[in-house]
Amino acid sequence: MTRVAFGGIAIAIGTLVFAGACGDVHDHPVDTGPRGPAATTDVMPSDTDHHDHTRPTLGTYDPAQVAAFVATFRARYPELAVDRNDAEIAGIATQSCDDLGRRVDPDAVSSRIVDRAEHEGRMPTGEQSREIYGLVETVCR
Repeated sequence: MTRVAFGGIAIAIGTLVFAGACGDVHDHPVDTGPRGPAATTDVMPSDTDHHDHTRPTLGTYDPAQVAAFVATFRARYPELAVDRNDAEIAGIATQSCDDLGRRVDPDAVSSRIVDRAEHEGRMPTGEQSREIYGLVETVCR
């Protein structure tokens, strides 16, 4: 009886060890953070952006809002979106949010939005640039 009890205990321990080894195993790192080109706001500006060598306040933005901006931009302005990847279009919003975070004059931000939205010689109209500015504001927090 002792042998049978000892054998049963050994089998139970072996089963527990084996079952524990079969738990959640990740062969790849688990990353739950935001993704995509607009997922980070940790960008150092060049020395020409500021001369006191301090880091300016940058705009912050929600990656989901950036994705919505890209989709809306593509739908509303196909002539400005043609042959552009999502990162390029997202840059219109994220760079403009950074400008707003640095407290750049709104007229200068508008002008930069026109420059950023321009593609292959196609410029947004005045109305389009105002609409894009409004879309950018929805992205910035």
